[in-house]
Amino acid sequence: APFALGYGQSQLSATFSAGAACTILVQIALFPRLVAALGEHLAATCGAVAVAVGLGSCSLVHAPLPLHTGLYLLNRAGSGVADTATATLVARSSRGKEQRSRNLGLIQSSRAAARIVTPLVSGELFRRSCAAPKPWSGTLPYHLCAACMLAAASIPLLLRRSEREAEEAQLREGTAAAAG
Repeated sequence: APFALGYGQSQLSATFSAGAACTILVQIALFPRLVAALGEHLAATCGAVAVAVGLGSCSLVHAPLPLHTGLYLLNRAGSGVADTATATLVARSSRGKEQRSRNLGLIQSSRAAARIVTPLVSGELFRRSCAAPKPWSGTLPYHLCAACMLAAASIPLLLRRSEREAEEAQLREGTAAAAG
């Protein structure tokens, strides 16, 4: 934001606070409705796509400011949906309390590890991409993260397909056992 929009520290802090508030609001008010309408798997995919679109686009679109802000908030809303749906899927897919605890702990630990590594990697990617011509100048870390989110967006749907195939196999086995 300071690089592209000329934000000072107070504007940057207000932007981050608004983003955090958006994430919380989405998790409390929108997520339950989205899951009821689409299910956890599709909600997770939609959240990941929203992060990718918001993150990739807000790095390129700086004006008008309301559009840039909307794209940033789309990123944060998508993050709230994707993060919550991922935790829901991991908890539901884990077998037993011990495995669920371990898997949810692994999610939190991997996020913490990412907060250690990504500022270093992103800073270097940003530095290298600053020499690129506008509008691409400084956008490399954003586009790389957006590409990763798009790549990961299909994972919940693949999980759903796998779960359905396992359920169908169980039904076939049950039907065969009852008939035999």
